Amino acid sequence: MRSEERPEIPVPIKILTPSEYLHPPVKHRYWLHLLLFVLTVLSTMMVGASLVGVDFGAILGQPSLLWAGAPYSFALLAILTCHEMGHYLAAKHHNIRVTLPFYIPLPIPYIFHFGTMGAFIRIKSPIPNRRALMDVAVAGPIAGFIVSLAFLFYGYLTLPDLPGIIAQVEKIHPWQTVPTGDALTFGESLLFYFFNHVVAPYPLPVNFMSEVYHFPFLCAGWIGLLITAINLIPIGQLDGGHTIYALFGPRAVRVSKIAYGMIGVLTAFLIWQFQANGGQWILWMIILALIGLRHPPTLNDELEIHPSQRYLGWICILIFFLCFIPLPIYFA
Repeated sequence: MRSEERPEIPVPIKILTPSEYLHPPVKHRYWLHLLLFVLTVLSTMMVGASLVGVDFGAILGQPSLLWAGAPYSFALLAILTCHEMGHYLAAKHHNIRVTLPFYIPLPIPYIFHFGTMGAFIRIKSPIPNRRALMDVAVAGPIAGFIVSLAFLFYGYLTLPDLPGIIAQVEKIHPWQTVPTGDALTFGESLLFYFFNHVVAPYPLPVNFMSEVYHFPFLCAGWIGLLITAINLIPIGQLDGGHTIYALFGPRAVRVSKIAYGMIGVLTAFLIWQFQANGGQWILWMIILALIGLRHPPTLNDELEIHPSQRYLGWICILIFFLCFIPLPIYFA
């Protein structure tokens, strides 16, 4: 018996572009991104709850106490997410292969930290030119900076009066008006000084920077400015390093070396003035030395950036100086 002949069904063939052939699309591990995000939400909520006076041990016995850390966690993760999605969307705009953000949780109890070591994306294909490099470099810091400012404005405009501040702090520990040498204190950047002395609805006490981390939105905003400044350090493959390479091309290595030397001078001065408190930039110097001070070239360094991009690059350099804190955290 003759078998029935079946008509052939044409199978559509996708013709790959040269970019897709050389750089196939990234296969996202969505489960890993989601898992790291959830763990980071939990670790930042734990820290946020501790900053408003909830003990870690109490959280283990009563998990619902984690909700006390929700404002801090929400604000900090909003800043981190906007920063990384700025990079991500700019990269996608230029058809650069890139991963979704990887969040880094830090669930260590009884030691002061931010609840996370930040987030990052991985670029999986070469940068085509300096125009694309500039867009990817500045999009993250500018986005994170704007969101940080929004939380700071909200935090300062809703700050209770001085008796309210004292009452909130005394739920956690006794209010101290005289420095005792053991109060964990946040350093002031130029921009944070502006918030403390101009945006604040009334004159703040001199010891406010040793209590500011008990106010979730102010704490998250301060961290956001610090993260922005660190990322914009004009060295190597930090966002600031990308920015100066987009501005100056291979000559950017001179800026990187000068910036690295200035961090070394700053570190020596801080150690001389503040002893153990002054060595906070040593770890960053080691990391930057391992990564390298020289930025790799793009595929087409000869393509000049647009004038508007040049303005954005200089704006990011200005943001760096406004947000940079020479001595981020110390005991006073």
